[in-house]
This record gives sequence, C-alpha cells and structure tokens, in this order.
Amino acid sequence: MDTSANATHQLDANLQPDEPRTDQWEWHSPLASPFQLTSLPWLAQDGLYRRLPLHPSHPIRSEVDRLANYTTGVQVRFATNSPKLAVRVVLADKATMYQMPATAQCGIDCYIGPSGAQQYINTTRFDLAQAEYESVLFESFPKEMREITLNLPLYQGVKELWVGTSPTSSVAEFHGFASDKKVLIYGTSITHGACASRPGMAYPNQLSRMFPLEFVSLGFSGNAQGEPELAHLISQIQDPALLVLDYEGNTPSKEHLAQSLPTFIHIYRDVHPDVPILVISKIPYAKEAFDEELRQRQEGLKILQRETVERINQEGDANVHFCDGSELLGADYQEATTDGIHPSDLGYKHMAENLKPVIAKLLRI
Repeated sequence: MDTSANATHQLDANLQPDEPRTDQWEWHSPLASPFQLTSLPWLAQDGLYRRLPLHPSHPIRSEVDRLANYTTGVQVRFATNSPKLAVRVVLADKATMYQMPATAQCGIDCYIGPSGAQQYINTTRFDLAQAEYESVLFESFPKEMREITLNLPLYQGVKELWVGTSPTSSVAEFHGFASDKKVLIYGTSITHGACASRPGMAYPNQLSRMFPLEFVSLGFSGNAQGEPELAHLISQIQDPALLVLDYEGNTPSKEHLAQSLPTFIHIYRDVHPDVPILVISKIPYAKEAFDEELRQRQEGLKILQRETVERINQEGDANVHFCDGSELLGADYQEATTDGIHPSDLGYKHMAENLKPVIAKLLRI
C-alpha cells in the first residue's frame, strides 16, 4: 500500500501543491509603495518582516527574539485590476508542526474586498518539504479593480516575498483603511494563532476585517510573560488606538501575574496616558469541565486580573478595562478548541465576534 504523501495528491487533483508557472507575471515587492504592510511597527527602521526591533532598546529573551520573526498578524494590502494573482515566498524553514496545518504555519491566504467587507478566496498550495514556493491565488478573473488582503504565515518567518500580477495590470493603494491608528494585542499562543487552519482565522486577523484600523499582533507563543521589557518596547509603537493584554496563559504563577500586570500597565501608561487598555482573562481549558481544582485556579487568576483593573480604576485611571475571557468561546467552549487548549477556527470566530462589541465601545466606533 502506498502511504506516501503523494498518494493522496494522485487521487485528488484539488489537493496537489502548485508547481512553478512558466506563464508571464510581473513580480512586486510589498516593501515598496503602493503596498501597505501591517503589524510590522519597526519595518521602516529595520526593513525586515519582523514584529519587534532587530536591536531592541530593552533586552528580550532569546525565545521572544526568535518568535518575533514569525509573521503572525502581518498583512499585505493593495488594490489591483489584475485578472490573476500569485505569491512567491522564501520562508525561514519548512512546515514542522504536528498540531497545526501547514496552511496556517507556512501558508498565505487571500481576501478580496474593501475594509469591513473582505471575502476569503484562497490559500497557497505548496510542497511541505520545501521552504520556498510559488502559488497562484486566483486567475481568469475579470479585469477590474479590487482590494486585496494577504495574511502571512502564523508560525514561520518570511525572508523574501513577491506578489505576482498580470504584466498589463496596475497596482494601487488599498483605500478606506486607517494605518495611522493601531490596535495592539499582546498575548500567548492563542493571540499568536494556534491552532487556526490558515492565517486569516487567527482572532487578531479576524478582528482586522471588522474595523478600518491596523491590528498589530504581538502574540509570542508560550512566551508572553508580561515582562517589563516588552511593555517598554510596545510603548514605543506610535499612534496606538488600543492596547489589549491577553497573556495570562503564559504566566508561571499567580504571584508573577499579580506583579507583572500592574507593572506592565504603569510602564505603558507613563508613555500613553490616554490610550484605552483592555485586560482579557484566559479562555477556558476543555478539561475544566471535569477538573474542579483547575477550574478554581483559573477562576482565581481571573479574579486577580479583574481586581487589579478595579484597583487601577480607583487610583484614578478609568481607561483600563477588563474582559472575562471565560465567556469568549461561548457555552460550547469544549467544541471550539483543537487540542483542549487552543481554539479551532470555530473558537477563533467566537472570540472575534464576542470581542467586536467590546473593542468597538473602547474605540468609540
């Protein structure tokens, strides 16, 4: 019996990876105008697909430094009348994760439409054994101007990226999108996007389709511990509209969270006295329905965060807010995860939809 990876591809042509194309393309670097790259606050300084500065003003742990090269939340926005669209990408490594589809770890997905009305169209197809690929996202479309949003890989670095269009087409700026105001989301692997099926399903990316603002995903899988160094770095990001703190799940202890959360908020507040801050407690683990000790421990961490926010409010800062993360997945939260911890696409959809009115209120939209 043939158990090779190619066996399924031979049975179903729709599951075959794309092969390099010989037809004509014009290749564009999204680092150049009129393309807009989001979720890369230090792009102008370093010129890299990297979410933290290459030489940070405050030291960061090696794990955070490595994860900063993963392009979760990074989007390419532009408009084009090209009847076909492709991408050519050089990744830092090939797909290696067992608990996530390669489409999420290393893939790029494409949405068509203006801000607030984007519709999913396709995800790249590629050979899992390769760290470099070329893939067509659509072709044979009418030659009319359309807005494009590309979501870059969640759990892999991008060394080079090129966008391919028809040689006779034009490329323009994506309008109706305010890149001068940013929603910053700092958090764990759940912010990072584990275990979405493709990049556009991570909740920061879903939220970015609900608001005409730039969303900056600062998810650092397993390593968002609320360090003061990260608070200092995040406070350097210009034009913030909102800061979201969703890092409870990576804190090593209740004592650590009790110390780090107010410290993080105060560091950020010293630089941005008026920006709203939203603290989100962790979404529930599936096993909490059967493990009362775990449920009580998580309840204690939730209460700690709520009380920290209330204390800061009583001290005179009314623009720090709390959101109960245990309610974000809904009543069927066990069915909304992939592994009992990380959301599936269904879970991320619930999270984004339940966070939308909370964020809209804070942004006054």
